[in-house]
Amino acid sequence: MPRDLDLPSRIYHLALRDEWQQARDGGAAYRRSTLGRSLEDEGYIHCSFANQVQAIADLVYRGRRDIVLLEIDPARLRAEVRVEALDGGEQAFPHIYAPLPVEAVVVATGVPVGADGRLIVETLLSHG
Repeated sequence: MPRDLDLPSRIYHLALRDEWQQARDGGAAYRRSTLGRSLEDEGYIHCSFANQVQAIADLVYRGRRDIVLLEIDPARLRAEVRVEALDGGEQAFPHIYAPLPVEAVVVATGVPVGADGRLIVETLLSHG
């Protein structure tokens, strides 16, 4: 499948713990695009580069205590990955245009939450 040749060694996705565990434990591919939206709703799974994860955490997941950070190895994906800015956005994000196979996730880590409700993701990121 076509893949953006400039992808780093890792891309990231913030997931609800129960949804990730259900996919992992059931041996099924993960199908959530973003909070409240499925792959079928969006057409892709929304991911982020390391420098984008905190902004997404702040915007979408602030205050949630059930979030895991999925560290994805793009080389393990058999699907198309596009880096694109959608809906007039200024930043381009990596999007996976198929279900995410659980074997492409090399690390899944629970995200700690600060006293202010902000998810603390920086220490969990690889910058490769």
